Amino acid sequence: MAQVINNVKFSYNLIKGSVKKREEFVSNLNEQFFNALVPVYKKNKITLTDIKREYFSLLPEKKVVKIKPLNAKFKLDGASDYIYIDNSIAGITLEMPLKHSILPKDSFVTFMHENTHVLDTLANPKHTALTLKLFQENKYDNKRNKWFDNIIYNREPINKTTKENILLNIKNQTQNFLKGKQIEDKIAILQDARYQLEQEKHAYSEQLKYALKLKAKNMPVTEKDLVDESKNFLFDEKIQLLKEITFNLISKERKKLAKKLEK
Repeated sequence: MAQVINNVKFSYNLIKGSVKKREEFVSNLNEQFFNALVPVYKKNKITLTDIKREYFSLLPEKKVVKIKPLNAKFKLDGASDYIYIDNSIAGITLEMPLKHSILPKDSFVTFMHENTHVLDTLANPKHTALTLKLFQENKYDNKRNKWFDNIIYNREPINKTTKENILLNIKNQTQNFLKGKQIEDKIAILQDARYQLEQEKHAYSEQLKYALKLKAKNMPVTEKDLVDESKNFLFDEKIQLLKEITFNLISKERKKLAKKLEK
């Protein structure tokens, strides 16, 4: 597995324990960020400098997190991504929308969503190691990205068809996408997609939690931030499906190896 540098991972003493323990650690840390930024978002004008001042005083360890304006050409509320330098991952971005250098009042929920991604990344170096491995091996090609963006990480028309048909279509599309690939690549790509869905599920869960808190405080929040997106994306069902496909691939491979050893 590719090596993850200290700039993009929390030390072991902070994140040791189960996946659930790390998720709880991230949620608790996110709560601290939220409480610190409530007074900031009550100001008349909020700048990235205001956010950075609070942010880096609360981050438990010094890490490379670049808080920057969101590129206006991308039709997104916010973003978080890796910073790649010399075929390695050197840091993480947290990208926020700006209007004339000022953060919109209703962007607080966006910050909480994207910060969940940043903290989850720092708390799960195994995810970063797999991402780096796939990046270095040029596995994030157009076919992979189209499969993930259009089939896996996609809001589903639940009212137009049955959930079973949706999941069957995802399964068939995934198996078609994986055809012809080496077994190791298939497993790595499926694990990577599952990790990403798990992080998105957590980010949307935190988003909804803080949207409700902001609404209770009579602070600006949009109606779309009050939607339970887990149901729209079918996160639980898709995560389980990816696990099942991976399990079946591993089982078949083990049976092949067992037959070879019998000869």
